[in-house]
Amino acid sequence: MPKKHDIYKKDVKASFASRLQQMAKLWMKKNETVLKHQQKLLKLWASGFYEDGYSRDHLINLIDRGIYSIVPYLVEGNPKIMVETLIGNYRPWAYITQLSLNFLINKMSLADRVFIPAAINSMFGAGITRTFTEYDRTINLENEVIKTGTPSIKIIHDSSYIGDPIARNRDDFIFEGDIYKLPTEYAKDLFAGKDKFGNEIADYILPDCKLISDFSPENISNPNKISQPNYNSSKFALRDYTTFIDLYMYDTNHTITIMPEGKKAKILREVEEEGPKESPYDYLGYKFFPESPVPIPPAWFWHDLDVSLNIVAKTAREQAESQRDLVVAPPAARKGLENITNAKNMDVLIANDSENITQLSFGGMNKENFNWMNFVDVQFNKAGGTAEIMSGRGADAPTLGQEKMQFANASRIVNNMYTRWHEFMTSIIRKLAWRVWTDPTVYIPVVHEIPGVENLPKVFSQADKVGDFYDFVFNLIPYSSQRTSPEAKYQTIMSFMAQWVLPTYQFAAQQGAELDVPAVTQIMSDLLGIDNFNQFYKTALPHELEGIGYTMQPVGGERKKGEERLNIFGQQNDSFGA
Repeated sequence: MPKKHDIYKKDVKASFASRLQQMAKLWMKKNETVLKHQQKLLKLWASGFYEDGYSRDHLINLIDRGIYSIVPYLVEGNPKIMVETLIGNYRPWAYITQLSLNFLINKMSLADRVFIPAAINSMFGAGITRTFTEYDRTINLENEVIKTGTPSIKIIHDSSYIGDPIARNRDDFIFEGDIYKLPTEYAKDLFAGKDKFGNEIADYILPDCKLISDFSPENISNPNKISQPNYNSSKFALRDYTTFIDLYMYDTNHTITIMPEGKKAKILREVEEEGPKESPYDYLGYKFFPESPVPIPPAWFWHDLDVSLNIVAKTAREQAESQRDLVVAPPAARKGLENITNAKNMDVLIANDSENITQLSFGGMNKENFNWMNFVDVQFNKAGGTAEIMSGRGADAPTLGQEKMQFANASRIVNNMYTRWHEFMTSIIRKLAWRVWTDPTVYIPVVHEIPGVENLPKVFSQADKVGDFYDFVFNLIPYSSQRTSPEAKYQTIMSFMAQWVLPTYQFAAQQGAELDVPAVTQIMSDLLGIDNFNQFYKTALPHELEGIGYTMQPVGGERKKGEERLNIFGQQNDSFGA
């Protein structure tokens, strides 16, 4: 009979890679219930769209209403970043950096690709991202070969995330990471090399899934698919894929790559993270239960209300559809009954006293159902940030004063969520800024606008860079990721002009400031959608936007001696148009 502690001997002697595999499996096991609950919430949100047949059980989708009440308040478009510095000589470069990062954010479409999906994920679990450099080329700099690539930000779903299963909260994490798949042949080249025993690492990498059998709507957030490393294969698959796990180690600032349990327990790669000593992962949650690293998502508090409301709504619908109005008469009143059936609106009919014709009504909705549905709807609006006024669906109070009070209370709840969302975005932007700042091949042309003077072309590159990364502060402009209507922007400009610009204009003019009235008028007319503005608003001098900076030359045409051609940047270019 084995001794009591014999069962632990294998774990004690297990390699570091094997222990990491066991810890990753333990995390997935602990969160299996959480993932099942997420799947339930996602199924309610989808309302059977990804299932065969058609179900009429989900008449009122409170999950969808809640998501699109809160998510647009958090993010609707690409955010804007502000770069500041306390060193006076560095302020011009801080502004160039600001222009470059905002240009890059728009080019990467971070709102559509990262921030909006992360915000939606945070409604059902956590919003998780990983910022990294996707190395795709090498350069030779001063006889040194340097790997370089493109800064990237990837969305990590809860079912692909790995945390420390022993930690009570995120501050106690020793490691965190994510599960992902790579084409098997590509992975063999990526992890090429030998282990300490002289064996080829590529020999350990075997396919465990096929692309065609992985991605299907019905398997969305299915924890069973994640917890089983072996996937069903298909002869129609395009290529073999292999599953890997990247784990960031907080104490060493390294990311370690292993395979899931059931595969060879080997560390395939160990890479030191670039930049500040912080995790490449960003984690967004709003409500954390004490001593738990996994948040309780907002949709969980809508679940019971959604289910209860739809049970009563289904009953009320069946009652309404079963409602019947019938006309009952004795045999002797057949003629009168036919006259009633064939009568039109406002026809006059003569009935004998002996004709006993009665109208009967069967079925119909129980008015108490309406009271219950209204009660659930009110409770949902009180659940947090989902009031009708927050989503622009209508008023919740009979008077303007009461409406303002309700809006202030609802805004307070959502603003609390936005504070965490703002910190989440700022952390991601700082990681992105570091990778742009340290990229030796970075070259971003921007336009430096000097109000009242001109627009100057500038370039963000390593050759022009001044100062150190830590000399600058990277912050997001609050609420810059939200979008307002043109009418609201018009009202904002009107208020700003009336309350600040015009009252201070006399002092500003003494300091050399000028107010371009035609330009302001043009901007405001555009916001109002006035298409024929230029037909009735004339100025003595043409506006700068109406000028043409260069003259088009015919391709292959001859030029006179001494005539120069200009490119779009105003530089001489003898080959332009040739």
